[in-house]
This record gives sequence, C-alpha cells and structure tokens, in this order.
Amino acid sequence: MHPMATSAKKNRPVEIRFERLTEGEYRLLKLLDLGFSNEEIALRLGITVSTAKGHLDQLFEKLQVPSRGKALALARDCGLV
Repeated sequence: MHPMATSAKKNRPVEIRFERLTEGEYRLLKLLDLGFSNEEIALRLGITVSTAKGHLDQLFEKLQVPSRGKALALARDCGLV
C-alpha cells in the first residue's frame, strides 16, 4: 500500500494514522513484528499483561484496524517494520 493511500473506512490517509503514534506505540509495532505474545510484550516492557493488551487496543484503534495481523500488515506495507 502506498503511504498516501487512504483508508476506505474513514478515508484518512495512512501516513496520518502513523504520524499520530507515540514512540511507545512504534515500539509495540516492532515487538509485534518480532512475533512477541502479549505476555512477552508485558515482560519486555515491565508492565502487566492487562496493560499490554490495553496499549495494543489503543494502537489498533489509532490505526483503525481490528487486529495485530492487520496492524502489522499496514505497518509493513508502509515500510515501518
């Protein structure tokens, strides 16, 4: 997907969705790309599994995707991971 491609859901350019991400959210994307489970993400970040899940849910909402697979596909298409 081209970085200027738009989301059919909200017609929002993909690059704008990524511009809104925090450094921590980019870190989450990298951990997802490495295949980390929620438990492994929590351990790596020193947080609870519940908190890791909450952070992931916020990430998916910002990216307007329903799952970690869709978030990764979008990030990979844009060359972010």
